[in-house]
Amino acid sequence: MDFKTVILMLAVGSFSFGLLILLFKFSLGKPQLAPYWVEAKMLKAAGSLLLYLHADSFDILSMVANTALLLGCAYEAWAVRVLNGLTVRRRLHLWAASAIVALSAAFFYLKEPYRAGAYFLGHSILYFLPGIFLLRYSDAKFSLRIMLGISYSVTSAVYLASAVLYFASSEFALSAGQGAILALVSGTGFCNFLFSGFILLMIAMERSDMELHMFRRIVEIANEGVMMFDENYKILYANRHMAKMLGYTTDELVGISYESLFPPDMLEVYHEQKALRRLGKDSVYESCLYTKDGVRRWFLVSGTAICDESGEFEGSFGVFTDINERKETELQLVESNRILTELTYQDGLTGIANRRCFDATLEREYQRLAGSSAMLSVIIIDIDHFKEYNDFYGHPKGDECLREVGRAIASSIRRGVDLAARYGGEEFACILPDTDLESAVKTAERIRQRIAELEIEHRASKVSDHVTASLGVATVRCSPRRSPAEIVAAADKQLYKAKLSRNTVEFTLLADER
Repeated sequence: MDFKTVILMLAVGSFSFGLLILLFKFSLGKPQLAPYWVEAKMLKAAGSLLLYLHADSFDILSMVANTALLLGCAYEAWAVRVLNGLTVRRRLHLWAASAIVALSAAFFYLKEPYRAGAYFLGHSILYFLPGIFLLRYSDAKFSLRIMLGISYSVTSAVYLASAVLYFASSEFALSAGQGAILALVSGTGFCNFLFSGFILLMIAMERSDMELHMFRRIVEIANEGVMMFDENYKILYANRHMAKMLGYTTDELVGISYESLFPPDMLEVYHEQKALRRLGKDSVYESCLYTKDGVRRWFLVSGTAICDESGEFEGSFGVFTDINERKETELQLVESNRILTELTYQDGLTGIANRRCFDATLEREYQRLAGSSAMLSVIIIDIDHFKEYNDFYGHPKGDECLREVGRAIASSIRRGVDLAARYGGEEFACILPDTDLESAVKTAERIRQRIAELEIEHRASKVSDHVTASLGVATVRCSPRRSPAEIVAAADKQLYKAKLSRNTVEFTLLADER
């Protein structure tokens, strides 16, 4: 087989192998696997094809062909290094490529046979480097690497011997021996192409499988839950820890919708996170998920979007940390704080609001209404002859009486913004925001009648045989020029008037201030 035929086979083979590597990388979904390898094969294909077309003469295109072949050898050396777990610094490989181009251009000006000898020497060095690297750093059990190292070393030796012949015996190189040398060199290069291509592919597959196995192993033994989703948020993968936390097996989780794990009140979180992933954004969020038994369990989720090279959304994965115990403690603390707040503003005897709550609410509502000059009414209620009731029936009965009166007052106010409170002792009070005097008097009359309808026996009363109450009502147009204390004082003054006759309602409308 002559030199030109071998060179053409190298061109076709290198190009085909480059396409095969591309297919291999993208079928695994790892476009960055074994960098420099495709470039090496394409450069060798281009160089071999140009050399085939210009084998009978040496011109600029022949120089370009040899430069491409030398660069292809360099890129293959770098691919070997990366496949063995090491890195190639970008700055170093760019400087080396530039140096190869410069030297190749310099060789162009040498006379034959020294020009060919220089190119053979360059090939020898570039085959020697990966060969010595593989033989020196390969473990004995990795026989593929040792065999590849021997292949590169043998090819380097053939190129070196050819270079020596061209430099040492120019007459032989320029005569009948040139054809034999070219046939030997091209044949060795072709054999190395076949052998190294097969072994490098095996090493790449071995490394890919090892990385995948290590990744799966790390994920499986992780103390966190891990799930992977497709673009429609169907579960593609879940590790054992995640399945255990949710009460499933890993096979049961695969294929179900992530949305189906969310309680109805958490669906807003799901849709918000789904929208972020589709935009390619990562986030950390808290949510509870349903276990297989329908129990809510809280997780801290670190969600990451998976996008292709063009930025298109392909799916996502999440790392799930169980925070159920912590979250339940937080919720209990929130509930305890809520109860404590309620107790702070609740009268312990009657269960309705206390004086502190009354004062805070009156201040807040007055300031709110002052901006719109709206009306506000206050009712103060006093149980008639309650001291005599306590003396006659005893304090336990007195406390029960206060509880019943408190419930009656609370049930007499009908709006959510109104407030009924125990003002102190046997006195109660109501705040009626946005309420005019007429409506406030009607509410006061309803309270008075509701207390009378309780028919709590009161033989010590000078007014009735049952418990009654006197009420004072005051209404004011809220204004920054007035203070809430004025309306309370006015209502208290009306209560004093009502207590003169007992079991009645007295009221007043405070005049607007100029």
